[in-house]
Amino acid sequence: MSPTKEDYLKVLFELGAWKIQVPNKEIAERLGIAPPTVTEMMNSLVKTGWVEYIPYKGSKLTKEGAEYAKRLIRKHRLWEVFLVKNLNFSQDEVHDEAELLEHSTSDILADRLEAYLDYPTHCPHGGAIPLDLMDQQEKVSVRLSDVKIGKTVTISRMLNEEKLVQYFKRANLNVQDQIIITGSDKKLDLLFIENKTTKENVELSQTIGHYLFVVE
Repeated sequence: MSPTKEDYLKVLFELGAWKIQVPNKEIAERLGIAPPTVTEMMNSLVKTGWVEYIPYKGSKLTKEGAEYAKRLIRKHRLWEVFLVKNLNFSQDEVHDEAELLEHSTSDILADRLEAYLDYPTHCPHGGAIPLDLMDQQEKVSVRLSDVKIGKTVTISRMLNEEKLVQYFKRANLNVQDQIIITGSDKKLDLLFIENKTTKENVELSQTIGHYLFVVE
């Protein structure tokens, strides 16, 4: 499979498309491309059996597509751990480098890298690495933007794209922080958050809230 198609599968999985239909507009925003380009690619992935696409509702991974995406994400997260732990990369520097490495990493290399790193459970952005743990994390995680006002949750993982990580860093939101949404303003696209861990109040874009995953 081409690296471009692999990137689509990975983004779909990270946005929750193994269990919900993800709108093409959201995929386009995540990849920084035009929605018609996404539609064209979804039609191609449908033909190969990796994706189920419903016009005007979005795309969802098939079982085969989800399994392929998970194996790719595991490789990506292992490289992120390696780059931070062994080469002193910061959390907001590793995504692009790991993106290049994941596509050329065989299963045997990934297994040996995992052993070399002493079997890490999570990447620097909170994403689970073992496939069974990844399944467990995805089943209990929801997007922050879908959490009801007044509900206390814990940040489980964040999407690892460089600009997103920098955005969360500026807001002082970190994996394992306990937070509560105290209010929202749809017109201003804002969520008002109390970070119980840091004792700070934060304003976060509702759109960016799609990319922060939490558990109760």
